[in-house]
Amino acid sequence: MRPVRLTMQAFGSYGRQTTIDFEAADQNLFLITGDTGAGKTTIFDAIVFALYGEASSSTNKKDGTELQSQYVDSSVQPFVELTFTEGRGENIREYTVRRVPRHIRPLKRGKGEKEESESVSLIMPDGTEYPPKETDQKLEEIIGLTKNQFMQVAMIAQGEFMELLRAKSDDKKVIFRRLFHTELYQKIVEELAGRRREKQKDIARIRTECQTEAGHIVIPDMSDTEENFTCENAARLEMLKKRIISSDRLSVSDMEQLLGELRRLCDFLKSRTDSISREYDGANKEYLEKRDAYNNALQLIRRFEELEQAEKDLAECADLAEKMKEIGKIIAEIQAAYEIQAVYVRFEDAEKTVWEMKKNLEEQEKQIPGLEASYQKNAENEIHAAELLEQESQSFTRISERVEKALDVLSRIRKAQEQVKKSARALDKAEAENKSASQAVKSLEENEKMWRAQQERLGDAEAQLVRWQAKNDKASEIAGEIAETEKLQSEAEVQRRKAEKAGQIFVRASEAYEKKNEEYENVRRIFLNTQAGFLAREQLRPGKPCPVCGSLDHPHPCELSEEHRDLNRETVDLLGKEAETYRKEQEKAAADSRAAAELLKEKETNLNTALEKLKLRMKNGDEEEFSLERMKEKLSVWKQSLVKEGSVIQENVRAFRQLQKQLRQVEEEKSRRKEKADQAAQNLMQAQAELAGAQAELKSLESSRDFATEAEASHVLAEAKQKKDQAQAAYDHAKKAEQSAKSALENARTLTERYKKELPLQEETCGKRRDEYESVMTEKDLTETEWKDLTEKYERSETERLQKKIDAYNQKKTAAESRKALAKEAIADQNRPEPEEIRAARDAAEKRMNSLKQELETVRTDYKADENVYQALAPKMEERAEIMAEHKRLDDLYSLLSGNVTGARMDIETYVQRYYLQRILYAANARFLDMSAGQFELRMRDIETAGAGKNRGLDLMVYSNVTGKEREVRTLSGGESFMAALSLALGMADQIQESAASVNLDVMFIDEGFGSLDEHSRDKAVRVLQEMADGSKLIGIISHVTELKQEIEDQLIVRKDEEGSHVRWQIS
Repeated sequence: MRPVRLTMQAFGSYGRQTTIDFEAADQNLFLITGDTGAGKTTIFDAIVFALYGEASSSTNKKDGTELQSQYVDSSVQPFVELTFTEGRGENIREYTVRRVPRHIRPLKRGKGEKEESESVSLIMPDGTEYPPKETDQKLEEIIGLTKNQFMQVAMIAQGEFMELLRAKSDDKKVIFRRLFHTELYQKIVEELAGRRREKQKDIARIRTECQTEAGHIVIPDMSDTEENFTCENAARLEMLKKRIISSDRLSVSDMEQLLGELRRLCDFLKSRTDSISREYDGANKEYLEKRDAYNNALQLIRRFEELEQAEKDLAECADLAEKMKEIGKIIAEIQAAYEIQAVYVRFEDAEKTVWEMKKNLEEQEKQIPGLEASYQKNAENEIHAAELLEQESQSFTRISERVEKALDVLSRIRKAQEQVKKSARALDKAEAENKSASQAVKSLEENEKMWRAQQERLGDAEAQLVRWQAKNDKASEIAGEIAETEKLQSEAEVQRRKAEKAGQIFVRASEAYEKKNEEYENVRRIFLNTQAGFLAREQLRPGKPCPVCGSLDHPHPCELSEEHRDLNRETVDLLGKEAETYRKEQEKAAADSRAAAELLKEKETNLNTALEKLKLRMKNGDEEEFSLERMKEKLSVWKQSLVKEGSVIQENVRAFRQLQKQLRQVEEEKSRRKEKADQAAQNLMQAQAELAGAQAELKSLESSRDFATEAEASHVLAEAKQKKDQAQAAYDHAKKAEQSAKSALENARTLTERYKKELPLQEETCGKRRDEYESVMTEKDLTETEWKDLTEKYERSETERLQKKIDAYNQKKTAAESRKALAKEAIADQNRPEPEEIRAARDAAEKRMNSLKQELETVRTDYKADENVYQALAPKMEERAEIMAEHKRLDDLYSLLSGNVTGARMDIETYVQRYYLQRILYAANARFLDMSAGQFELRMRDIETAGAGKNRGLDLMVYSNVTGKEREVRTLSGGESFMAALSLALGMADQIQESAASVNLDVMFIDEGFGSLDEHSRDKAVRVLQEMADGSKLIGIISHVTELKQEIEDQLIVRKDEEGSHVRWQIS
């Protein structure tokens, strides 16, 4: 990045528009000089503000209205415009950024002022404008540095040139990461941390799974002593189960003991299952035998009962035998009576048909003479009616032709009258349209005048809308910032709870470690004090020399107390390992607590920064009332007023645009309305002519009418039609009467002939059916009286009911005979058994079988559950061992690379960055030695001490060639510190330029600091900068030191008067 041109207006001490062309200088090293307060530092403020939206100083931050100049009227818009290049060689690209700070301007109408929000514009190398909302991020991407990093590397501001020199290693690490892309090593550490966390989760998962499986262990009641699994085994297993389930950590020792006891329990339950299964099989076999004996006894009793019932049924059938015979005889007589009845009905029907046919023949022969006379009379009436109909039809035809002609004339007269009325209405309409068209032209001209007046009144509506949208955008931005601040507040609160929890965990871990360590030290002391007792117990034998004193007699060997009799080295070592584990947990908890506290501090800092920014944005100077809720209330009130204001403004804009549209269309509308008025006048003349023609035609038709009205003509035609219709009706009636009389006469003659022909045949059929009837009565041996009595006494269906009685009787008898035979065959020579004894024996066998079955199911279920638990837990322990080994490897590697090892707190990224810092110091010391006359050089902390206590891998020391000792850079004097900081900045610039980094910094500004140097040191420093400027780097020095004006030829002179600051180049 290299500045090309800087333009300022109403910015700081610069009132009028001022442009600085950095390419005007002949040399890359130039001096910015002027009186104190002339506006020299403001130039740097403008460059940094253009790039980052803030002034250069980090201790005295200025933005917004604080940057607005007081040397011009507030109506002058403040802005900074910076044109700069990025890249080298053929890849140089030019950018222009223009930034307007938040400022106050007077209202366009009326008195008062309003605040305008900040805006920024970035013109890309291709001439396009970058989206404003993303411009800040894009600028940082182009420069490759944040504002703080830019200030430390490219711009050494007044009072701040020591920050990079004295920055902590962690702060330097962030800068070097951006410059030299060492984030890969940070990602490696983060990846190791992630994998380590995953393994910790796996360990926790296995612990949970083991505890869950342990909870499924079923321990049976061991009240009776067993050979393979005793009550003591059960109690030990129960104790191990509870301890594992309730423990926060999974003890390998407890798990191994649990698996051993569980295996012993499973073997015992398997043996017990097999034993009970054999007992159950024997009991089941015995029960089946008893059950079959009981069932056979019940079957034999049922056979005896069936034999008794069959003999009883046969006795009843014998008593009913005679009655069944009588019922059979009655069934035969009823069936015969109904057969005779069917033949009698046919005979009766034939006899009735003969009688009716004779009666009808007699009646028809009597009617024929009267029907002949009626037919003759109706034929004469039909001829007379036909003659009358012919006369009336001819009269109707003549009258119809006359009326039709008259109706045509009357219709034409009516149409002519309608045409006259229509023409009159058309004339009225044409006159009205002509008047309306003239009035419309006049009305449009009046509206045009009114619209133009309204347009002039609303002329500022769209400008008001733009201003309102700017205010609305600002409100939205503040709302977003409030939401982001609330999020930061929530995150800080969450982190505060996490930090408190981490602190509590550390306290508990510390207490646990102290307790376990105290226990270990006590046991260890007791163990050491009782070594002689252990020796006596383990090695002293009668007649053998004592390994301590050599005596062969041992009258008083050391006796161990009962409490410490089982104490051994393995127990002491185990407690030592447990104490070491607690210590590691304490250290880890301490590290977690520190990390949580640091993260809390960072989040609270971010929150406070956001709150301060919001406070400035909202102009809230009252510290006591300042809060997010108060800001939200103020913003809500402002938004409500903006909504109301926006509603009015948008309505005005809509009205203004509608007026513009109407005025654009008014000329076209006036022309159209005038054409319409001319057409209305022509239509009026045409309507007048059409009305006169219609009146003349109506007068001609009135003289040729035959009837006064259509109603009169229609009445005459209706009378003629009525007479014709009456004659037609009389004819139709006479014709119908003649045809009816003729049909009746012909029907009577036909029936007479048919009856005469069919009567002999019917009489013959009747005789045959009488003979058949008498023959059937003889065959069935029943008289007419007997069969009629039977049909009256019995219904035909009665035979079915009686037959069912006989069938039931026969079925009962047959079934009883069959059952009797089968029962006798089944019983044979057996006696009737007694079932109670057999049932009691069966119930006892069943009870014993069910008891064994329930016991077998209980033991089998317990065995299956415990065997499943064992099969699940055994592989888990193998998996845990593998995961623990992998976790230890990752934990050791993470601790080493992240700097979490005691005495080695330097992480791998810092270690790598020391390589770059070493190269920077190599270039920096070349200048520092020169400036300090060979007295000083900068060095990094020793690798051995860089990680002691905390990470100091990038901390700087100063080595004195005079004393041969190293000391802190903070001990340097003001002038020495300036030379050291300048040398470091120059060395860093060299390293950046040499490296393949994406940051191209071809600029460096130095604000003051030369006043702290003596003449010799100042000459050295200037010579170093001149050598550096011989390349492509642009170096600007701001200073009021008089001697520098003689050493640096190209000078930007800044002066200040009552109109503000002014600049001019003085080129050698």
